[in-house]
Amino acid sequence: MSDLDHWLERVYSAGSTAENRRIYDDWADSYDADVSSGGYAYAPVAAGLFGRHVAPGETPVLDAGCGSGIIGATLARLGYANLTGIDLSDGMLRAAGRKGVYRNLRQRVLGEPLDFDDGAFQAVVCTGVFTPGHAPPESLDELVRVTAKDGVFIFSCTEAALSEGGFQARIDALTETGLWTLTDTAGPVTALPQAAIQHAAMFFVYRR
Repeated sequence: MSDLDHWLERVYSAGSTAENRRIYDDWADSYDADVSSGGYAYAPVAAGLFGRHVAPGETPVLDAGCGSGIIGATLARLGYANLTGIDLSDGMLRAAGRKGVYRNLRQRVLGEPLDFDDGAFQAVVCTGVFTPGHAPPESLDELVRVTAKDGVFIFSCTEAALSEGGFQARIDALTETGLWTLTDTAGPVTALPQAAIQHAAMFFVYRR
């Protein structure tokens, strides 16, 4: 078993948020190299959707579940300069901080209340988080709340989380109440095509 598959097996079998936090803390130092070895595919897809829907520059962007900062570093290279990252893992946040691309990093848990004002961000991105054993469907509500009017929320959601994890029902409920409108999709995308454990995800772009 490769190092990557070892870590994936651990995170997908974690039984609690606390256990997931410990695993990601332990994984933080080798995370970038491990996911790179698996052919990590989410960053270019997220970057492409950002380029299509979000103006670069000082646009306030929240990277929710930022991990080690791979998405943030990709966006920074494309000219997105006002990035805030949140993650449950202090170890991952330290790794993200070393990339030097975030103006603000905070330890926060998706599914719990977020200490940001309503509409604080013109764009929110969340990749690799809406997957079995990770953030719950209720996370969407807070992330929609902190997205500005006419702002965009770009996220990935695995097919398993959509069909079995309650995400499709939550997405539909937010749509029916008029809180957002679907404007674009991409995928399905396999996050780590060279890993033994694979999850295909759809990418969605919703506008507030």
